[in-house]
Amino acid sequence: MKRIPKIQILRALSLFSVIAFFVFIPLSNWYANFKISYNNSRLVGLSDGKTNSIIYHVLDWFYSFFEDPVIAATSNNGSLWAYTIFGVPISDPLGLLSEIISSVHFPIKYFLGGLIPYILAIILGRFFCAWLCPMVIINAICRPIRKLLLYFHVPLLNIKIPIQTRAIVFFGGLILSYFFGMWTWHFILPYISLTHEIFSLIIFQSLTIGAYFLLAIILFEIAVIPGQFCKSICPTGYLLSVIGKIRFVRLKTNSAKCPQGCHNCYDACPINLYPKDNKLSSCHLCMKCISSCPIKNINITANLKHAPVEKNKEK
Repeated sequence: MKRIPKIQILRALSLFSVIAFFVFIPLSNWYANFKISYNNSRLVGLSDGKTNSIIYHVLDWFYSFFEDPVIAATSNNGSLWAYTIFGVPISDPLGLLSEIISSVHFPIKYFLGGLIPYILAIILGRFFCAWLCPMVIINAICRPIRKLLLYFHVPLLNIKIPIQTRAIVFFGGLILSYFFGMWTWHFILPYISLTHEIFSLIIFQSLTIGAYFLLAIILFEIAVIPGQFCKSICPTGYLLSVIGKIRFVRLKTNSAKCPQGCHNCYDACPINLYPKDNKLSSCHLCMKCISSCPIKNINITANLKHAPVEKNKEK
């Protein structure tokens, strides 16, 4: 069995933690409501069943370490769009930009929290896309399903989307959000829809129309545009790529040392970039190309003083 590199195990844990966090947020609000209403796991069990009683009991134990469990639980709220964790606000970079354009009353606390993804992009480029975005999990599910279907000779498409499309989606989305509000992005960004559906499923025990959007994205990823959404459509990816052109941390390959005919790094890249040719302005730093290189010719470099502006364009 092929050994999984430690960096990929760490990345998987990071993505798992993101999903766990966005399950934890609505559960915390659910817990706060039952804490106020019953303040007893047995009563929760009589009201909502044994499973909910166990969940309540675990959360009650966790929040017992805080002075006021209800205040602590309600200090965790929101979605990947804008949320607070124990009172610390964080917001999606695209959400922050949209709110600045459409509103003069955007809370300063979310403005400061929204700068965190921008700072990460300046340092690490599209790090968010490989280590924190739930879309990676959707892609990981779609990829083996597509391979299985191809193995059984099911006819599938492989349409290449021009990389310029993401700029059109980005500016088009900003215009639409100005006129129709932030909900516009729920039908453009799968990771926003996913976290919203998790919240709705836990709090209301039902899904919304966003579930159909997610299903459509999954079907398109499997049958029509494998790996193309993140590379050529995602507006958040476009924004982070623009900022990431001056990123300090990047991958670099000495192409002269590459074995002739080798394309392992290209095969390993989940969004079909060309590490061998240093065409990496949209690199997510997933590090898969590093472990795939037979001569360890791809390295992480950091230049904190004179970060070069990325000029290469992906094919």
